[in-house]
Amino acid sequence: MMNTQRPAQTPSKPAVQSDPKAMRRSSRLTIDIPVEVMCKGAQNTLHTEETKTFVVSAHGCAVSLKTSVAPGEKLVLIHKMSREEMTCRVVMCRQSKSGSWDTGVEFQGPSANFWHIAFPPDDWDPALRDHNVVVPVKK
Repeated sequence: MMNTQRPAQTPSKPAVQSDPKAMRRSSRLTIDIPVEVMCKGAQNTLHTEETKTFVVSAHGCAVSLKTSVAPGEKLVLIHKMSREEMTCRVVMCRQSKSGSWDTGVEFQGPSANFWHIAFPPDDWDPALRDHNVVVPVKK
C-alpha cells in the first residue's frame, strides 16, 4: 500500500516579520521640505545648516547634511515654511557617494502635524496609488 500522507511543511514566516516596511511605526513619504538644522559643533559652538528633507514620517525624517553628526546627538529641526521647531535625536548618519551625510532623525514623540501634509493610511496599498482602481469594500 502506498503512503499518501504529505510530508509536514514548515510554516513560512509572516510577511510582517520579514518586511521592514510592514514593521514601521508610520508611513514614509518621499518629499522635499525645506528645513533648517541646528546642532552643537566643535567646542559647543552652534552650527546651523539649511537643507531639505528627502523622506518624512510622523516620527522623523531623513535629510542630507554637509557635516557629519553622531548617532544619539540631539538637534533642532526648523520647518522653514511654518517656522515650527522640533527637538530630534540622530538615529543614523552615513556618507553618501556625493560626499554629503545622509542623516536620519527621530522626533522625541510622534508629530504627523509638524509637516503640514496628509499622510496616507497605513493600510493603503501602494500598488493602487496611481491607478483608477475600485477596491470592493467587504461588508
